[in-house]
Amino acid sequence: MSTLHHGNFRLASQSLKAAKSRSFLTMLGVIIGVTAVICVVCIGEGVKQQIADKVNQFGKDLITIRPGSADQSPLKSGSAILGGGLPMATSSLLTEKDLKTVKSTPGVGLAVPLSTIPGSLRGDYKVNAPYIIATGSALPEAINQKIAYGSFFSDDESINGIILGQKLAEKLFNERVPLGRTIVYHGQNFIVEGIFDLFDVTPFSLSADFNDAAFVSYQKAKSMTTETLGIYQILSKPTNPNLTEAVAGRIRSNLNKSHGGSGDTAVLTEANSMTSSNQVIHLITLSTVGVALIALVVGGIGIMDVMLVSVTERMHEIGVRKALGATNQQILRQFMTESLVISLVGAVIGSLLALMAVGAMRLFTSLQPVLVWQAFVLAIVIAVIIGVVFGTAPALKAARKDPIEALRHV
Repeated sequence: MSTLHHGNFRLASQSLKAAKSRSFLTMLGVIIGVTAVICVVCIGEGVKQQIADKVNQFGKDLITIRPGSADQSPLKSGSAILGGGLPMATSSLLTEKDLKTVKSTPGVGLAVPLSTIPGSLRGDYKVNAPYIIATGSALPEAINQKIAYGSFFSDDESINGIILGQKLAEKLFNERVPLGRTIVYHGQNFIVEGIFDLFDVTPFSLSADFNDAAFVSYQKAKSMTTETLGIYQILSKPTNPNLTEAVAGRIRSNLNKSHGGSGDTAVLTEANSMTSSNQVIHLITLSTVGVALIALVVGGIGIMDVMLVSVTERMHEIGVRKALGATNQQILRQFMTESLVISLVGAVIGSLLALMAVGAMRLFTSLQPVLVWQAFVLAIVIAVIIGVVFGTAPALKAARKDPIEALRHV
Protein backbone atom coordinates (compact mmCIF):
# COMPACT_ATOMS: atom_id res chain seq x y z
CA MET A 1 0.00 0.00 0.00
CA SER A 2 2.84 2.41 0.88
CA THR A 3 4.44 1.68 -2.49
CA LEU A 4 1.16 2.54 -4.21
CA HIS A 5 0.87 5.85 -2.33
CA HIS A 6 4.50 6.62 -3.13
CA GLY A 7 3.79 5.97 -6.79
CA ASN A 8 0.82 8.34 -6.73
CA PHE A 9 2.93 11.12 -5.24
CA ARG A 10 5.68 10.45 -7.82
CA LEU A 11 3.13 10.66 -10.66
CA ALA A 12 1.70 13.86 -9.17
CA SER A 13 5.16 15.43 -8.94
CA GLN A 14 5.93 14.49 -12.54
CA SER A 15 2.63 15.96 -13.71
CA LEU A 16 3.32 19.26 -11.91
CA LYS A 17 6.86 19.48 -13.28
CA ALA A 18 5.61 18.82 -16.80
CA ALA A 19 3.49 22.00 -16.67
CA LYS A 20 5.29 24.26 -14.19
CA SER A 21 3.69 27.55 -15.24
CA ARG A 22 0.18 26.15 -15.21
CA SER A 23 0.80 24.43 -11.87
CA PHE A 24 2.05 27.66 -10.31
CA LEU A 25 -0.92 29.64 -11.58
CA THR A 26 -3.20 26.94 -10.18
CA MET A 27 -1.54 27.27 -6.78
CA LEU A 28 -1.70 31.07 -6.83
CA GLY A 29 -5.16 31.32 -5.28
CA VAL A 30 -4.13 28.97 -2.47
CA ILE A 31 -0.87 30.87 -1.94
CA ILE A 32 -2.64 34.24 -1.71
CA GLY A 33 -5.36 32.88 0.57
CA VAL A 34 -2.96 31.20 2.99
CA THR A 35 -0.67 34.24 3.09
CA ALA A 36 -3.61 36.57 3.75
CA VAL A 37 -5.13 34.41 6.50
CA ILE A 38 -1.85 34.04 8.39
CA CYS A 39 -0.86 37.72 8.03
CA VAL A 40 -4.25 39.00 9.19
CA VAL A 41 -4.29 36.76 12.28
CA CYS A 42 -0.69 37.68 13.17
CA ILE A 43 -1.37 41.40 12.71
CA GLY A 44 -4.52 41.21 14.82
CA GLU A 45 -2.70 39.44 17.64
CA GLY A 46 0.15 41.94 17.43
CA VAL A 47 -2.20 44.92 17.70
CA LYS A 48 -3.88 43.33 20.73
CA GLN A 49 -0.49 43.04 22.41
CA GLN A 50 0.39 46.64 21.54
CA ILE A 51 -2.88 47.79 23.11
CA ALA A 52 -2.13 45.71 26.21
CA ASP A 53 1.32 47.31 26.42
CA LYS A 54 -0.32 50.71 26.20
CA VAL A 55 -2.62 49.86 29.10
CA ASN A 56 0.45 49.02 31.16
CA GLN A 57 2.16 52.21 30.01
CA PHE A 58 -0.65 54.55 31.13
CA GLY A 59 -1.38 52.52 34.23
CA LYS A 60 -4.14 50.07 35.01
CA ASP A 61 -5.58 52.57 37.50
CA LEU A 62 -6.54 55.11 34.83
CA ILE A 63 -10.29 55.83 34.80
CA THR A 64 -11.87 57.41 31.73
CA ILE A 65 -15.12 59.37 31.85
CA ARG A 66 -16.77 60.25 28.55
CA PRO A 67 -20.24 61.27 27.35
CA GLY A 68 -22.47 58.54 26.00
CA SER A 69 -23.97 55.34 27.32
CA ALA A 70 -21.58 52.68 28.58
CA ASP A 71 -23.44 50.00 26.64
CA GLN A 72 -22.62 51.52 23.27
CA SER A 73 -20.63 49.58 20.69
CA PRO A 74 -16.99 48.69 21.42
CA LEU A 75 -15.88 51.23 18.85
CA LYS A 76 -17.23 53.97 21.14
CA SER A 77 -16.19 52.49 24.44
CA GLY A 78 -12.44 53.04 24.54
CA SER A 79 -10.51 55.87 26.09
CA ALA A 80 -8.94 58.73 24.20
CA ILE A 81 -5.57 57.32 25.05
CA LEU A 82 -6.24 53.74 24.03
CA GLY A 83 -8.56 54.40 21.13
CA GLY A 84 -12.20 55.29 20.73
CA GLY A 85 -14.05 58.20 22.27
CA LEU A 86 -12.68 60.73 19.81
CA PRO A 87 -13.37 64.40 20.45
CA MET A 88 -16.77 65.57 19.26
CA ALA A 89 -17.79 61.94 18.61
CA THR A 90 -21.00 62.44 20.57
CA SER A 91 -23.79 64.97 20.40
CA SER A 92 -23.21 66.18 23.99
CA LEU A 93 -20.10 66.91 26.00
CA LEU A 94 -19.19 66.80 29.66
CA THR A 95 -19.30 70.00 31.68
CA GLU A 96 -17.21 71.63 34.38
CA LYS A 97 -19.88 70.50 36.85
CA ASP A 98 -19.09 66.90 35.85
CA LEU A 99 -15.40 67.58 36.43
CA LYS A 100 -16.16 68.89 39.95
CA THR A 101 -18.34 65.84 40.62
CA VAL A 102 -15.48 63.52 39.69
CA LYS A 103 -12.93 65.46 41.76
CA SER A 104 -15.21 65.42 44.82
CA THR A 105 -15.79 61.66 44.64
CA PRO A 106 -14.20 59.86 47.63
CA GLY A 107 -11.04 57.99 46.64
CA VAL A 108 -10.25 60.14 43.58
CA GLY A 109 -6.64 61.28 43.60
CA LEU A 110 -6.67 63.43 40.47
CA ALA A 111 -8.96 64.34 37.60
CA VAL A 112 -8.04 66.28 34.47
CA PRO A 113 -10.30 67.46 31.64
CA LEU A 114 -9.60 67.05 27.94
CA SER A 115 -11.15 69.65 25.64
CA THR A 116 -10.38 70.51 22.05
CA ILE A 117 -10.26 74.11 20.89
CA PRO A 118 -10.05 75.37 17.30
CA GLY A 119 -7.57 77.73 15.74
CA SER A 120 -4.15 77.85 14.12
CA LEU A 121 -0.69 78.12 15.67
CA ARG A 122 2.14 80.29 14.39
CA GLY A 123 5.75 79.86 15.39
CA ASP A 124 8.48 80.20 12.78
CA TYR A 125 5.95 78.42 10.57
CA LYS A 126 2.16 78.37 10.64
CA VAL A 127 0.20 75.17 11.29
CA ASN A 128 -3.47 75.33 10.37
CA ALA A 129 -6.08 73.38 12.35
CA PRO A 130 -3.68 71.55 14.66
CA TYR A 131 -4.91 69.31 17.46
CA ILE A 132 -5.04 71.70 20.45
CA ILE A 133 -6.03 70.24 23.81
CA ALA A 134 -7.05 72.20 26.88
CA THR A 135 -6.26 70.21 30.00
CA GLY A 136 -5.06 70.35 33.58
CA SER A 137 -1.59 70.43 35.11
CA ALA A 138 -1.91 66.79 36.27
CA LEU A 139 -2.13 65.36 32.73
CA PRO A 140 1.44 63.93 32.66
CA GLU A 141 0.74 62.09 35.92
CA ALA A 142 -2.64 60.89 34.67
CA ILE A 143 -1.21 59.28 31.54
CA ASN A 144 2.25 58.41 32.90
CA GLN A 145 3.89 60.46 30.17
CA LYS A 146 7.17 62.25 30.82
CA ILE A 147 8.12 65.74 29.73
CA ALA A 148 11.29 65.24 27.69
CA TYR A 149 12.36 68.89 27.84
CA GLY A 150 11.22 71.70 30.10
CA SER A 151 8.22 71.37 32.42
CA PHE A 152 4.43 71.24 32.31
CA PHE A 153 2.34 74.37 32.87
CA SER A 154 0.37 75.22 36.01
CA ASP A 155 -3.39 75.74 36.16
CA ASP A 156 -3.01 79.51 36.63
CA GLU A 157 -4.97 81.16 33.81
CA SER A 158 -2.61 84.17 33.84
CA ILE A 159 0.29 82.06 32.59
CA ASN A 160 0.43 81.58 28.82
CA GLY A 161 2.32 78.32 28.79
CA ILE A 162 2.02 75.75 26.04
CA ILE A 163 3.34 72.19 25.76
CA LEU A 164 4.06 70.58 22.38
CA GLY A 165 4.24 67.10 21.02
CA GLN A 166 7.53 66.41 19.24
CA LYS A 167 6.07 66.27 15.73
CA LEU A 168 4.23 69.56 16.14
CA ALA A 169 7.34 71.23 17.60
CA GLU A 170 9.28 70.35 14.45
CA LYS A 171 6.47 71.63 12.23
CA LEU A 172 6.30 74.98 14.05
CA PHE A 173 10.02 75.64 14.50
CA ASN A 174 11.87 73.01 12.48
CA GLU A 175 13.68 71.99 15.67
CA ARG A 176 13.05 69.42 18.38
CA VAL A 177 13.52 71.59 21.49
CA PRO A 178 12.09 75.10 20.93
CA LEU A 179 11.88 75.89 24.68
CA GLY A 180 11.17 79.54 25.43
CA ARG A 181 10.03 80.23 21.89
CA THR A 182 6.82 82.16 21.24
CA ILE A 183 3.70 80.77 19.60
CA VAL A 184 0.85 83.03 18.53
CA TYR A 185 -2.60 81.58 19.18
CA HIS A 186 -5.88 83.54 19.02
CA GLY A 187 -3.86 86.76 18.93
CA GLN A 188 -2.06 85.95 22.18
CA ASN A 189 1.54 84.94 22.74
CA PHE A 190 2.18 81.56 24.34
CA ILE A 191 5.59 80.48 25.60
CA VAL A 192 6.77 76.93 24.89
CA GLU A 193 7.38 75.59 28.40
CA GLY A 194 7.87 71.93 27.60
CA ILE A 195 8.09 69.16 25.00
CA PHE A 196 6.43 65.83 25.69
CA ASP A 197 8.40 62.63 25.40
CA LEU A 198 7.47 60.69 22.28
CA PHE A 199 4.03 59.10 22.56
CA ASP A 200 3.63 55.52 21.42
CA VAL A 201 1.04 55.25 18.65
CA THR A 202 -0.92 52.02 18.35
CA PRO A 203 -1.83 51.03 14.76
CA PHE A 204 -5.57 50.98 13.96
CA SER A 205 -6.24 53.00 17.12
CA LEU A 206 -8.99 55.61 16.95
CA SER A 207 -7.09 57.92 19.28
CA ALA A 208 -5.39 61.06 18.08
CA ASP A 209 -1.61 61.17 17.74
CA PHE A 210 -0.56 63.34 20.69
CA ASN A 211 2.89 63.75 19.13
CA ASP A 212 1.14 66.16 16.77
CA ALA A 213 -0.77 68.04 19.49
CA ALA A 214 -0.41 71.20 21.58
CA PHE A 215 -1.54 71.39 25.22
CA VAL A 216 -2.71 74.54 27.00
CA SER A 217 -4.23 75.20 30.41
CA TYR A 218 -7.95 74.47 30.66
CA GLN A 219 -8.44 77.60 32.77
CA LYS A 220 -6.57 79.76 30.26
CA ALA A 221 -8.52 78.28 27.33
CA LYS A 222 -11.79 78.89 29.18
CA SER A 223 -10.92 82.55 29.67
CA MET A 224 -10.21 82.90 25.94
CA THR A 225 -13.54 81.48 24.77
CA THR A 226 -16.87 83.30 24.91
CA GLU A 227 -18.83 80.08 25.22
CA THR A 228 -18.64 77.31 27.81
CA LEU A 229 -15.70 75.05 27.09
CA GLY A 230 -17.06 71.53 26.59
CA ILE A 231 -15.10 68.55 27.87
CA TYR A 232 -14.95 65.48 25.65
CA GLN A 233 -13.24 63.33 28.26
CA ILE A 234 -12.07 63.32 31.89
CA LEU A 235 -9.10 61.23 32.97
CA SER A 236 -8.96 60.26 36.63
CA LYS A 237 -6.84 58.16 38.95
CA PRO A 238 -7.65 56.89 42.46
CA THR A 239 -5.51 57.54 45.51
CA ASN A 240 -5.18 53.76 45.90
CA PRO A 241 -4.59 51.86 42.62
CA ASN A 242 -5.99 48.68 44.20
CA LEU A 243 -9.39 50.37 44.53
CA THR A 244 -9.70 51.44 40.88
CA GLU A 245 -12.91 49.49 40.19
CA ALA A 246 -14.52 50.66 43.44
CA VAL A 247 -13.67 54.31 42.77
CA ALA A 248 -14.91 53.98 39.18
CA GLY A 249 -18.21 52.66 40.57
CA ARG A 250 -18.53 55.66 42.89
CA ILE A 251 -17.83 58.08 40.04
CA ARG A 252 -20.43 56.31 37.91
CA SER A 253 -23.01 56.53 40.69
CA ASN A 254 -22.32 60.22 41.43
CA LEU A 255 -22.47 61.24 37.77
CA ASN A 256 -25.68 59.28 37.31
CA LYS A 257 -27.26 61.14 40.23
CA SER A 258 -25.96 64.46 38.91
CA HIS A 259 -27.55 63.74 35.51
CA GLY A 260 -30.89 62.77 37.00
CA GLY A 261 -30.39 59.04 36.45
CA SER A 262 -30.13 59.40 32.66
CA GLY A 263 -27.09 57.13 32.42
CA ASP A 264 -25.63 59.29 29.67
CA THR A 265 -22.01 59.07 30.85
CA ALA A 266 -19.63 56.15 30.56
CA VAL A 267 -17.04 55.47 33.26
CA LEU A 268 -14.42 53.01 32.07
CA THR A 269 -11.31 51.52 33.57
CA GLU A 270 -8.43 50.71 31.28
CA ALA A 271 -9.23 47.00 31.58
CA ASN A 272 -12.66 47.80 30.07
CA SER A 273 -11.03 49.81 27.32
CA MET A 274 -8.62 47.02 26.44
CA THR A 275 -11.45 44.49 26.31
CA SER A 276 -13.47 46.74 24.03
CA SER A 277 -10.50 47.41 21.76
CA ASN A 278 -9.74 43.70 21.58
CA GLN A 279 -13.34 43.02 20.59
CA VAL A 280 -13.04 45.51 17.74
CA ILE A 281 -9.74 44.03 16.56
CA HIS A 282 -11.24 40.53 16.82
CA LEU A 283 -14.22 41.52 14.67
CA ILE A 284 -11.98 43.18 12.08
CA THR A 285 -9.70 40.13 12.04
CA LEU A 286 -12.61 37.73 11.58
CA SER A 287 -14.11 39.74 8.72
CA THR A 288 -10.76 40.01 6.95
CA VAL A 289 -10.04 36.31 7.47
CA GLY A 290 -13.44 35.63 5.91
CA VAL A 291 -12.40 37.53 2.79
CA ALA A 292 -9.10 35.63 2.72
CA LEU A 293 -10.96 32.33 2.98
CA ILE A 294 -12.94 33.36 -0.10
CA ALA A 295 -9.59 33.63 -1.89
CA LEU A 296 -8.85 30.06 -0.77
CA VAL A 297 -12.19 28.88 -2.15
CA VAL A 298 -11.45 30.64 -5.44
CA GLY A 299 -8.08 28.86 -5.42
CA GLY A 300 -9.93 25.57 -4.93
CA ILE A 301 -12.14 26.32 -7.92
CA GLY A 302 -9.00 27.00 -9.92
CA ILE A 303 -7.62 23.61 -8.91
CA MET A 304 -10.85 21.94 -10.02
CA ASP A 305 -10.82 23.71 -13.39
CA VAL A 306 -7.20 22.85 -14.12
CA MET A 307 -7.64 19.25 -12.97
CA LEU A 308 -10.67 18.85 -15.28
CA VAL A 309 -8.53 20.09 -18.17
CA SER A 310 -5.75 17.75 -17.07
CA VAL A 311 -8.13 14.77 -17.04
CA THR A 312 -9.28 15.60 -20.57
CA GLU A 313 -5.70 15.97 -21.83
CA ARG A 314 -4.60 12.69 -20.21
CA MET A 315 -7.59 10.62 -21.26
CA HIS A 316 -5.43 8.27 -23.33
CA GLU A 317 -3.11 7.74 -20.36
CA ILE A 318 -6.14 6.85 -18.21
CA GLY A 319 -7.30 4.35 -20.84
CA VAL A 320 -3.87 2.68 -20.98
CA ARG A 321 -3.69 2.39 -17.18
CA LYS A 322 -7.16 0.85 -17.03
CA ALA A 323 -6.33 -1.54 -19.87
CA LEU A 324 -3.30 -2.67 -17.85
CA GLY A 325 -5.50 -3.44 -14.86
CA ALA A 326 -5.73 -0.19 -12.89
CA THR A 327 -8.96 -0.04 -10.88
CA ASN A 328 -11.29 2.94 -10.53
CA GLN A 329 -10.03 3.41 -6.96
CA GLN A 330 -6.41 3.62 -8.14
CA ILE A 331 -7.25 6.21 -10.83
CA LEU A 332 -9.30 8.16 -8.26
CA ARG A 333 -6.39 8.15 -5.79
CA GLN A 334 -3.96 9.24 -8.51
CA PHE A 335 -5.87 12.41 -9.38
CA MET A 336 -6.88 13.12 -5.79
CA THR A 337 -3.18 12.97 -4.88
CA GLU A 338 -2.38 15.49 -7.62
CA SER A 339 -4.91 18.00 -6.28
CA LEU A 340 -3.63 17.34 -2.75
CA VAL A 341 -0.04 18.03 -3.81
CA ILE A 342 -1.07 21.25 -5.59
CA SER A 343 -2.90 22.59 -2.52
CA LEU A 344 -0.22 21.39 -0.08
CA VAL A 345 2.67 22.96 -2.03
CA GLY A 346 0.63 26.17 -2.40
CA ALA A 347 -0.06 26.22 1.34
CA VAL A 348 3.62 25.74 2.18
CA ILE A 349 4.67 28.53 -0.19
CA GLY A 350 1.93 30.77 1.25
CA SER A 351 3.15 30.05 4.79
CA LEU A 352 6.72 30.96 3.87
CA LEU A 353 5.56 34.19 2.22
CA ALA A 354 3.49 35.02 5.31
CA LEU A 355 6.53 34.42 7.52
CA MET A 356 8.61 36.82 5.40
CA ALA A 357 5.78 39.39 5.33
CA VAL A 358 5.48 39.32 9.13
CA GLY A 359 9.24 39.84 9.47
CA ALA A 360 9.19 42.73 6.98
CA MET A 361 6.30 44.43 8.81
CA ARG A 362 8.14 44.19 12.12
CA LEU A 363 11.26 45.71 10.58
CA PHE A 364 9.83 48.46 8.39
CA THR A 365 6.44 49.48 9.86
CA SER A 366 4.90 50.45 13.19
CA LEU A 367 3.00 47.16 13.16
CA GLN A 368 4.37 44.44 15.38
CA PRO A 369 2.69 41.21 14.21
CA VAL A 370 3.01 38.18 16.46
CA LEU A 371 3.63 34.75 15.00
CA VAL A 372 0.67 32.52 15.81
CA TRP A 373 1.59 28.93 15.01
CA GLN A 374 -2.06 27.87 15.22
CA ALA A 375 -2.79 30.19 12.29
CA PHE A 376 -0.10 28.47 10.20
CA VAL A 377 -1.45 25.00 10.99
CA LEU A 378 -5.08 25.98 10.46
CA ALA A 379 -4.39 27.76 7.15
CA ILE A 380 -2.48 24.75 5.79
CA VAL A 381 -5.19 22.31 6.93
CA ILE A 382 -7.97 24.41 5.36
CA ALA A 383 -6.01 24.74 2.12
CA VAL A 384 -5.48 20.97 1.93
CA ILE A 385 -9.16 20.30 2.65
CA ILE A 386 -10.21 22.74 -0.06
CA GLY A 387 -7.78 21.15 -2.52
CA VAL A 388 -9.11 17.66 -1.80
CA VAL A 389 -12.77 18.76 -1.94
CA PHE A 390 -12.41 20.57 -5.25
CA GLY A 391 -10.21 17.82 -6.65
CA THR A 392 -12.91 15.20 -6.10
CA ALA A 393 -15.00 16.02 -9.21
CA PRO A 394 -12.07 15.73 -11.69
CA ALA A 395 -10.86 12.54 -9.96
CA LEU A 396 -14.31 10.96 -10.16
CA LYS A 397 -14.55 11.91 -13.83
CA ALA A 398 -11.22 10.19 -14.49
CA ALA A 399 -12.09 7.09 -12.42
CA ARG A 400 -15.45 6.52 -14.08
CA LYS A 401 -14.19 6.84 -17.63
CA ASP A 402 -14.77 3.80 -19.80
CA PRO A 403 -11.34 2.37 -20.82
CA ILE A 404 -12.39 1.75 -24.45
CA GLU A 405 -13.59 5.34 -24.89
CA ALA A 406 -10.48 6.60 -23.12
CA LEU A 407 -8.17 4.66 -25.49
CA ARG A 408 -9.96 6.13 -28.52
CA HIS A 409 -9.26 9.64 -27.24
CA VAL A 410 -6.37 11.28 -29.04
